[in-house]
Amino acid sequence: MHGIRKSKSLKKKLTVILIVFYISTQAQISVNFKADTTVACPGYAIQFTDLSVGDTVFNWQWDFGDGNTSIQQNPTHSYSSPGFYTVKLTASSSNATQTKTKNNYIQIRDFPQASISYTDTLFLPSFEFYFEATITNNDGYPYYYYWNFDQTQYQKGENYAIHIFPHEGQHNVSLVVKAGAGCHDTVHFTIQARDTLMAPNIFTPNGDGMNDVFVVKTNGYNNFTLEIFNKWGVIVYTVTAKRPYWDGYSSAGIKVPPGVYYFHVTSPDIKGYQLSGKILLIR
Repeated sequence: MHGIRKSKSLKKKLTVILIVFYISTQAQISVNFKADTTVACPGYAIQFTDLSVGDTVFNWQWDFGDGNTSIQQNPTHSYSSPGFYTVKLTASSSNATQTKTKNNYIQIRDFPQASISYTDTLFLPSFEFYFEATITNNDGYPYYYYWNFDQTQYQKGENYAIHIFPHEGQHNVSLVVKAGAGCHDTVHFTIQARDTLMAPNIFTPNGDGMNDVFVVKTNGYNNFTLEIFNKWGVIVYTVTAKRPYWDGYSSAGIKVPPGVYYFHVTSPDIKGYQLSGKILLIR
């Protein structure tokens, strides 16, 4: 009989322990949340989602960090000013209340203001251009660049791009700069791809390896004829090439004396391309 009473007493203790454990488990609540984006621009509607688990939550209190609140379970909220915002969610069940805080969780940025500069890359045998994007209100945080040439697909890249156009003429260039959700600027413009002519006004063909040759800078796409005249208007040198140059010798291979010479560049391939000027030859 004594052994039977001891067994009943042990069962009562186990029953009490299990009941206490059951109540304690039901009282737990773990509050968490997420936003569909953490970087956006003013006016963008950010979707917040409650991720709380545990006991059944029946009350939500959101604090978006800008003086605005919500009691919805999954609210949307738009910020009006750039900055970092701390978001809090307080969730309550019938047994517990808990708060989740995410410091500087939302970053609101100014709408980017983009501009593009470009240069023609001389010395390369093509209509190759170098483009560079500038954000005039750059806030120091990352931007994402998407380039489009002649209405092809946008390609993600850097703040610069190098592109070769297949032919002369007008070409369309577009750039989209993104800083976050609902946060972008688009730039469109048209450029004229032409073979470029540039020439120096002095050279020193003395064999020291520095500035020894007078070179007409072009894209190397079309042929050009270079004519060199002395001060009496007599042609002393002529050549046709995609990148014509003069080494200080006449067409007969005779070294010409120092002095001022005149050059004229035309193209047998295309009309409207010409360049003229003076050259100072120093030995």
